[in-house]
Amino acid sequence: MAAAIGKYAANKMLKKEMDKYKSKNPESGQDPYFAYVEDPRKPGSKPKKIKKQIPSYVPQHDADILASVRRKAYRLDMCLFNFLGIRFGWEAVIGIIPAFGDAVGVFLALLVFKKCCQVEGGLDQSVKMRMMLNIAIDFVVGLVPFIGDLADAAFKCNTKNLRLLEVTLDKKYKPARDERDMVGVDREKRRKNRASGIFAPNDPPPATAFEEWSDDEYRGGSRDRSRDGPRVQQPQQPQPAYKPQPNQGGGRRDDRADMRQETGTVPRR
Repeated sequence: MAAAIGKYAANKMLKKEMDKYKSKNPESGQDPYFAYVEDPRKPGSKPKKIKKQIPSYVPQHDADILASVRRKAYRLDMCLFNFLGIRFGWEAVIGIIPAFGDAVGVFLALLVFKKCCQVEGGLDQSVKMRMMLNIAIDFVVGLVPFIGDLADAAFKCNTKNLRLLEVTLDKKYKPARDERDMVGVDREKRRKNRASGIFAPNDPPPATAFEEWSDDEYRGGSRDRSRDGPRVQQPQQPQPAYKPQPNQGGGRRDDRADMRQETGTVPRR
């Protein structure tokens, strides 16, 4: 029960983050948040954009690690804007500052790497070496002014390291695939589609479960008020009753004059 609650919390956190960037399209097959899925009932139709969540076979501790790494990778590599067909995140923008920006980028990438290493049982040495090599390439490329910054934004070392983590978790926890599911599948077409971010509904990327947008989310967050219940009328506060003021002069006070003074009415002539 506790594991289910923890998994729900991790996916809910990811969902809140994805809602912030729902206007953005998937960058590639390695996009941390989004993917395109083909509709098997409509061959050749436009793929549908959906959200990537954590599958049930990943244990709670590693699910929390994966959710955190996805959030960090998306912010650092993809969350800001497109330029020349390349998605930019905070790491690429900070890297524009000569030397200092590149050093900050390496520091942030190492934080992501450290988080990846916290999965249950740690990472294999070969996986660690590949992650560190990605960080080193990203740093060296970013040292070249302008062209290096564009190449740095396109390389996306944090997203590549996220994919290495996802593959590791899949190998560790995912049940064996029934090879009969791949019968009749054009493997070359499948490879190209997956590289561009297009997947079959029953063939998600590593350590991923698909979740469709709700109707409200798919319309960009607009609310369909026809689905609301009847509007409840709020009770109005009663107006305070008129209270005659005491006559400070000691004589008899005309209450009607007081009422006219309070309401602003003019007596009839």
